[in-house]
Amino acid sequence: MLAVIFITAAALSVYAAIHLSHHADTISRKSKMNGFLTGTVLLAVGTSLPELTATLSAGLIDNPDIAVGNGLGSLLFNLFVLFLFDLHFRSKQLFLQVSKQHLYTGTIALTLCVAAITALAVTHSYTLFNVSIPSFIIVIIYVVGMYITSKKNIDTEPNEAHEKEESLSQAKFRFFLFAVMILIVGSVLTISGDALAASTGISATIVGSILIAAATSLPDAVSVYTALKLGNSNLAVGTIFGSNLFNIAVIALADIVYTEGSIWQDTSNNVMLIAIIGFVLTAIAMLILMRKHSQSTLTYSLPSLVVVLCYIGTIGYLIFAG
Repeated sequence: MLAVIFITAAALSVYAAIHLSHHADTISRKSKMNGFLTGTVLLAVGTSLPELTATLSAGLIDNPDIAVGNGLGSLLFNLFVLFLFDLHFRSKQLFLQVSKQHLYTGTIALTLCVAAITALAVTHSYTLFNVSIPSFIIVIIYVVGMYITSKKNIDTEPNEAHEKEESLSQAKFRFFLFAVMILIVGSVLTISGDALAASTGISATIVGSILIAAATSLPDAVSVYTALKLGNSNLAVGTIFGSNLFNIAVIALADIVYTEGSIWQDTSNNVMLIAIIGFVLTAIAMLILMRKHSQSTLTYSLPSLVVVLCYIGTIGYLIFAG
């Protein structure tokens, strides 16, 4: 029964994400927000609502491995699906068309990864108002980074014609409705996933970084696929980088509701590995986006293939170690 509830909630997340990405694309084309800002701010936060509820809920029930594992595991999964779909659309070489402005968000993501690794490595709990200092630093980095991002304004390539148009006001209203839907089903995913973990005896790190992270990241995956299918590569990359920024910041918010100490220090060693791999994959992603041309489809696909294989290898190690 728990598995049925979990799968149903995941399916509803996908359904909502499909519509969410379409409405975000409309907002991108019809408002002053371009694909870069819409993906990094609007769509990224909207599709990351399941991660928000999952991570905060894990903090409330005092399960740091699920909380931190979900946030960092979602980062890995997001990069995995981004470049997996890049391989799928490799003949179009869409990422050669991506604006270099995404390097700003990539740099912020790298900075947050370093902050998360440092927070996990610190052996003494430095707190302020019962919240660890690293969490304050991470929130500050996120807020300042998003402020800098909001000041960037770039042009994007026009998208393909859509069979069914909607007005800007309709797109905004429907975007809000589907974002609320994702928030609700994300909560269901968390509760059912935690119950599944308790009933099966699987380690909390594996449940958080693999099972729940993948399930809560399905909206991001579907949104990226839809954006790439529409030819909006800026929206796709912005969604992933923006979502990854948000996922790390949410861990810091979970630290506020965690009552047993520092959420960063009460995790297993495997969580540190996930954070390090997240830094490496983000760096590789930035190098991929910095390319100006590619001689062939094969040379274009190789870096994305490296990211995909790194993710699969990491998951394999976690399962084996668990």
